Amino acid sequence: MEVKGAKITKLAIMGGTFDPIHIGHLVTAEEVRHEFNIDEVIFVPTGHPPHKSNINMTTSEHRYLMTVLATAANASFKVSRLEIDREGVTYTIDTIKELKRMYGEEVRLYFITGADAIHKILTWKESEKLLQLCEFVAVTRPGHNKNELLWQIDELKRRYQTNIHFLEVPALAISSSNIRERIHHMKTIKYLVPEEVENYIKKYNLYEYRICLTPQEREHMCQYVSSKMSPKRYAHTRGVIEMALELAKIYQLDYDEVFIAALFHDVAKELPVQEKIALCQKYAVELDAFEALHMELAHGKLGAALLENEWGIYKSAVLDSIKYHTVGRLGMGDLEKVIYLADMTEEGRSPYKGKEQIKNLALYDLNRAMYKALSSSYNYVTNILKEEIHPITYELMAEYKPYDSK
Repeated sequence: MEVKGAKITKLAIMGGTFDPIHIGHLVTAEEVRHEFNIDEVIFVPTGHPPHKSNINMTTSEHRYLMTVLATAANASFKVSRLEIDREGVTYTIDTIKELKRMYGEEVRLYFITGADAIHKILTWKESEKLLQLCEFVAVTRPGHNKNELLWQIDELKRRYQTNIHFLEVPALAISSSNIRERIHHMKTIKYLVPEEVENYIKKYNLYEYRICLTPQEREHMCQYVSSKMSPKRYAHTRGVIEMALELAKIYQLDYDEVFIAALFHDVAKELPVQEKIALCQKYAVELDAFEALHMELAHGKLGAALLENEWGIYKSAVLDSIKYHTVGRLGMGDLEKVIYLADMTEEGRSPYKGKEQIKNLALYDLNRAMYKALSSSYNYVTNILKEEIHPITYELMAEYKPYDSK
């Protein structure tokens, strides 16, 4: 990072993982800038901080770019790559020394940090020297144990002749961990982060929770599903799991997500009609007009509702693959296609015209396989069963028709 423009005499450093950066960070930086008449606030996303070495953070590049987006509208805010470009573990003392070199020894540095960090500051690398190189601004939210923090600040000032300032910032009630948790549970983060950051998170699917099953959890799930269906239906389910996992290897899908989607796809298939209706009401499952008249098609959406409400699985891709494995939907993702196709081509399903072709196509082109599968379903329902087919089928065939000629 090059230092350009007017001479900087007072510089504030806002360090943090910024995973993600949020409104609280920005309000804090602006409060410090105003309170201490700061020329510039420099945001420094951490690289590999020693105190978080065991935490699986979002990649440094994502965190850096979100910070750039969040601060772009404020001319007094800058973002530095100092720590994320530094190899190995990053220490605050090294960053402060580098900033002194870049801005000049006479620059007055204000390091913004939280109350918890002040309590631990003496455990930092070269802490005594750090306390001499820069001033600290200890920020906390109202309601925090203020007296204890002020006592700690006074002790550090007395022992090390350093400058540590205290500042209360209401917006610090917002936390990155809470934002990640909200995203995990599909809750809104609007107005907690800048709009540009919210859009970036959505674009790159950051912070969606990853399902990691233990062998015991897998067994427990299998027992639950098998208790809901006949042995024949459960044998079909195991076949769908086997076929879906085979496709997961080819298309590099998450095995646990594929396993759960395949396991639960028919969990509500054999429930009595009255129980299906009651569960739809209990879990506010919305059926379209066609599904309401043909309750045998409702088991996909019901299966997703059971997985979400009784097992606490909120991953949208998994829920959608279960919801739409019966009739499909426009714009299906790869996991949805895999479950749809595995359901139609698993080894134990009775042979039908086109089954092997669909299965072979699925091994190298999901879209071509989808067109053949949809065409097969259409022919079976309308020509053999002589029944009405869900209207979405016509739109889906039109969506996948271009792939049939490839």
